[in-house]
Amino acid sequence: MVMRDACVVSVNEADSYHDYMCALFNACGPGEPPVSWLICDHRAQRRYGLGWSRPFPFPTASCVRTGYLYKDPTLAGLARQSGIDAPQLETTVNTFNQFAEKGCDPEFGRGESLYNKNQGEALHGPNPSLGSLRQGPFYAVNLVPGSLGTFAGLQTDACARVLDDDETPIPGLFAVGNDMNSIMNGYYPSGGITLGPGMTFGFIAGRTLAGQTDE
Repeated sequence: MVMRDACVVSVNEADSYHDYMCALFNACGPGEPPVSWLICDHRAQRRYGLGWSRPFPFPTASCVRTGYLYKDPTLAGLARQSGIDAPQLETTVNTFNQFAEKGCDPEFGRGESLYNKNQGEALHGPNPSLGSLRQGPFYAVNLVPGSLGTFAGLQTDACARVLDDDETPIPGLFAVGNDMNSIMNGYYPSGGITLGPGMTFGFIAGRTLAGQTDE
């Protein structure tokens, strides 16, 4: 389950990380840092892990000691550590647990899509993407956005030549792959989406350098 300070992030956590981060940005106001918390109980952490903290039999002590993982016997204590509104957290967890027991999420439709079903635990019922938070201690890990190869890069022309501020090719300077401004314009349709453009413009850059631009 995800929380953002004093409110719930309006997103299905079982969707892809790209969709999650887009929803997080949309939930933040102007100038507000896009920060959220992924929360689970002891049973879930021991079975699945949480971020970098690995599941049983690996210990959580080092992640807690470094401040990567927050841990507390109660939800109220976890809220104090992470800066989340405690009453809101407890209310949200109670609602979330009701959805988990019924196996139906009327808010975000967790577990309904083929993607959710595939990424969830098939043998967990009644919903592969929903599990209640009941057994302390409770854990939280801070989620922050990071850039991918589809996020930004150097502006180029159709021959992979880097352009200056006047959109004029800079002599001898080429960019391809993740150094090149992505044709995805910040979106991330699937894993490996940068490979095809990287190979294509690498080939084009090679032909340009070899003087084979007439075909």
